[in-house]
Amino acid sequence: MDEFGNTVRLRRRQEKLSQQELADKVGISRNYLSQIERGQATNLSWQVMEKLTSVLGLKGDATGIIEEMADIPPSLAEFAAAAGLPSDDVQMLARLKYRGQQPTTPEKWELLYNVIKMTVGK
Repeated sequence: MDEFGNTVRLRRRQEKLSQQELADKVGISRNYLSQIERGQATNLSWQVMEKLTSVLGLKGDATGIIEEMADIPPSLAEFAAAAGLPSDDVQMLARLKYRGQQPTTPEKWELLYNVIKMTVGK
């Protein structure tokens, strides 16, 4: 998470926000934000990551951020970034397995995602 933390720190400084101001906007403690920026936060949730990227306007950097998540297959990260998927949908897809297998290409992830959307009526 060092790269993500560095990105957060740089962007926060560009926006001329103190750690406390950013922490308040995201809904976390200043101490936790400091740990994130130093790469010491060990279990950064999708919700916190999503709030930080949203508040700091880092949505264009989503590919790199998503790929940093160890439990997200690279092909899913590629599809999620290209499609601009919400973090909740990415998490849901990352947990899916059929007979112990997951899709292996961005195209197969897209197909699975579209089938799920059609099935649940979204």
